Amino acid sequence: MGGAKSMGLRLQIIESRQAGKTLVELCAEHKMSYGTVQALCARYAQRGTEGLTPRYANCGKRRRDVRGDLVYRAVRCFKTWHPQWGAEKIRAELLMLRPNLEVPPTRTMQQWFVYNGQNCRRSKPPQSERQWAKAVHEVWQVDAKEEMPTLDGCKNCWLNITDERSGGIIKPKVFPPQENL
Repeated sequence: MGGAKSMGLRLQIIESRQAGKTLVELCAEHKMSYGTVQALCARYAQRGTEGLTPRYANCGKRRRDVRGDLVYRAVRCFKTWHPQWGAEKIRAELLMLRPNLEVPPTRTMQQWFVYNGQNCRRSKPPQSERQWAKAVHEVWQVDAKEEMPTLDGCKNCWLNITDERSGGIIKPKVFPPQENL
């Protein structure tokens, strides 16, 4: 996504254009899209230098003023009274109370919570540092392999026991026991 171009850059593009450079040359020189350069030149041709000033008022999302809106206030009240409730739960409660009420989508309500500072982050349990085995045979990892087919078509199960420190496999036990494995 492109950002606003500085006034100096805009004037430089117009000067280069008046010097005879093509729009394609200007795009390559300033690493800008053809549409951007064309729009700048067209705005300059229509309104002069005033047409080159950045129009920051057109940037960003448009937020309608919802502070006086009944639904907005109801959503804020529900979130204040029940901080653990999410947007989906509040939306369902509002629709149960007033089925004909025009309730906004869940995502809009979540954005309202962020905007009002009402969303609380879930607490995570404290993470402890992983302690690895310091000696061989201190910790074993046991993994069951189930119904693994052999070449003769039989399905066998076995326990795979691995030493955590050395990575060595400790004599796996096969079920059902067979002589030729």
